[in-house]
Formats: sequence, structure tokens, C-alpha cells
Amino acid sequence: MRRTRKRSPLTVAASVASMLALTGCGAQPEGTPTGAAQTSTSTVPSPTEPETAATPEQSGTAAATGIPDGFDLPPCEEQVDVAVVQADFGPEIAFIADTTDTWKPIGPAAQQALVEAEDATACLWGVPNSGQAVSIAVARTPDDGSSLIAALRDASATFSEETVGSARVFSAGELEDGDVTTAVTYVFDGPAWVTVGGGSIATADSTREVALAVHAGLAS
Repeated sequence: MRRTRKRSPLTVAASVASMLALTGCGAQPEGTPTGAAQTSTSTVPSPTEPETAATPEQSGTAAATGIPDGFDLPPCEEQVDVAVVQADFGPEIAFIADTTDTWKPIGPAAQQALVEAEDATACLWGVPNSGQAVSIAVARTPDDGSSLIAALRDASATFSEETVGSARVFSAGELEDGDVTTAVTYVFDGPAWVTVGGGSIATADSTREVALAVHAGLAS
């Protein structure tokens, strides 16, 4: 697997819904006076064009397109807004380092998926001098994450699954990782695989919120 720290703009993958509506206008009424006495004439409206129902060309949602093949991996400082990370993990959390060369996800299935990934960028966030940390990673997978997704579904007693737009989301609140209990969320969308996981400062809900924010940045 080739890992990268390249700085490249995000591939824009979003569709825009356009609406077309046709309307018709009736003719203005007219009256015609005749002789000394005026005789009113009835107003006959001209035929109008039938209205055409507005039909969107595309849905305009992430579900319509998802993340395209060959999308660019954002560097750590562009993965997610720091305000989002602090809102979910605490105001003291800060970016620590690019850990692409040393990061390992939890569990053999996730670790094998990383080995098979075409590219990945992993970033460490934490509260300085506290030992409290969170990892945020984005990988590009050759099989749309199908092998790891199957393994996560086999572990349905541990992982919850949901669909958000075009993404499949798996979250767990209490994964045993050595002596540490870890919360983690995986988001899969086409070739994109987002991972957010951490120890005592992380929960299934907080990792989910940040992972979806990272995914939204890839899809924008």
C-alpha cells in the first residue's frame, strides 16, 4: 500500500438539482361599446398552455453520486474543521501530528483493509500532556471496503450499522484494544473509508459526528 501526505484539493463530487416550470397566461378581457346604448361583450379567455410539473434532473443529495474513484486524500490540516473536532472531543483537543506511517486501526480485519488500501492519511489529535487522543484517517480502498464491511456485519453485536446519504456507517462504543477501551466509527462511501477512533474522550456518538464531517468534506 502506498501512503501519502500530498496536499491536493478535494475532488468535488456533488450534483445540483435544477427545476423547470412552464406556465401560460390568459388573454386580457375586452369590452366594445356600440351606438348610444352600450352592450357589454362577454370575456372569453384564450387557451392557456398546460403547466408542466417540475422534475429534478438529479436528486442533489450525496446518495446520488457518492465519492468518485481516484478522489484525492486531504492532508491532516484539511481533513476536518478544528471546531468540529473540539465540539465533539473537548475544547482543549488539538492537532498533534501526521501519523500515516505508524497508524494501525483496531482489529485484524481493519488492519488487513489498511494493508490492501491504495492510499491512506492518518492524523493524531489529542489533549497535550494528557495521554488522551483521537485518530482520524482517510483511506482509498480498491474494493469499496466490501471485505471489512462484511466483517463488521459479522460483528453486529458490537457494531451498529446505518445508512447516511450514500454512506454506510458502522459505530462501536466499547472496543477492547489491549488495556484500553476504544470508541470507533467507520464510514464507507465508494472507494473512501473514513476512520475516527479514540479512548477516554471518545464515544460512539462523538466519533460518528466527526467521521460524518470528514466524509462531508470529501463529498463537497
